[in-house]
Amino acid sequence: MTKTTRTLGLALALLAMAAVPSSCDMMHEETDYCPYGLYLTFKYDYNLQRADMFNDHVGSLTLYIFDEQERLVSIREESNTATATPLANPAYAMHVTGLAPGRYKFIALAGQKPYADMLASGRARFVRADMGAGDPMRQLDVRLDRVAAGNGIYNIENRSLPLDTLWHGMETGGFEVSATRPTYGTISLVRDTKKINVTLRELDNPAEMDIANYDLRITDRNSHILWDNSLDESDAVVYTPHATWNTTDRTDAPSADGTAIEAPGRIGHADFMTSRIIFHDDPADDGRLTVTNRLTGVEVATINLPDVLSRLRTSEDIHRYSEQEFLDRGYDYQIDIFLRGDRLAYINISISVLGWSKRVQYEELGL
Repeated sequence: MTKTTRTLGLALALLAMAAVPSSCDMMHEETDYCPYGLYLTFKYDYNLQRADMFNDHVGSLTLYIFDEQERLVSIREESNTATATPLANPAYAMHVTGLAPGRYKFIALAGQKPYADMLASGRARFVRADMGAGDPMRQLDVRLDRVAAGNGIYNIENRSLPLDTLWHGMETGGFEVSATRPTYGTISLVRDTKKINVTLRELDNPAEMDIANYDLRITDRNSHILWDNSLDESDAVVYTPHATWNTTDRTDAPSADGTAIEAPGRIGHADFMTSRIIFHDDPADDGRLTVTNRLTGVEVATINLPDVLSRLRTSEDIHRYSEQEFLDRGYDYQIDIFLRGDRLAYINISISVLGWSKRVQYEELGL
């Protein structure tokens, strides 16, 4: 071998050695040009707007990572803070490192603030199961705080505060994590908490409406959310409004015969927040809104919530949804109740964000 050949061989060897550290397959460095590990993005477009609102709505994200046997491997959490808002970045991705090569499954629970802050608040809370390494995926459930009221009924005590918003997402098909290349995946979220604003108007005597004279409550079986976002409907719970108030019209109200009462009409308002609303095959299993006149003791209205709210899905002919898909996509409902004394006249239901509305005439139906 000539001196020139030996020199050339040594130079090539040195070049090969120098190239090793820059190889993403050989050395894990977190750089823009050398990604590694698992990169998960999240989206919340399962709504009636059909727009991804993850960055605008979600403030905290907890990711539960399970192996192929559906045993917990790790929990990761990332949240917006007063000084940093990573989840608000449209390019946000949770970078998960430290996983051995293999296929993993995921459940994501999200809120508007870190889970520890949610637990420390005074409102009714969605409490997650305590999970440790090796625990099965099906053990991960969420239970809404409740207090026994007797006869198998539980009260959701909101302490005049709305519920924290809860989102759920999962990927049980799994993503394959490699030791030699990055893995990318996306998990979609669905919002489980619903806001319902109820208004009361009196048609025969509009000036005498006072929300304090009415007991409003929603009864359902939706306080226990299972790992796959289905419900354990064993126990009935009662929601009461977290806020009530009256407003007054700026003009005098008409009486039943059309003449002026010479007093402005009044509207009673009540804000509810509930867990996920389910449309059942048997209407007897559906959640219900009831309104009772405290002065007379008469239940003046009982409304099947999933049935009435899902009627709005036909307001948009272009995009037709099943009853359950509509209820899962929607989250901000308005129910206007019109009374004649202790009798329900009609209701108007709407979703303000899209301007959809529908009137249900109880008097004409003879209900």
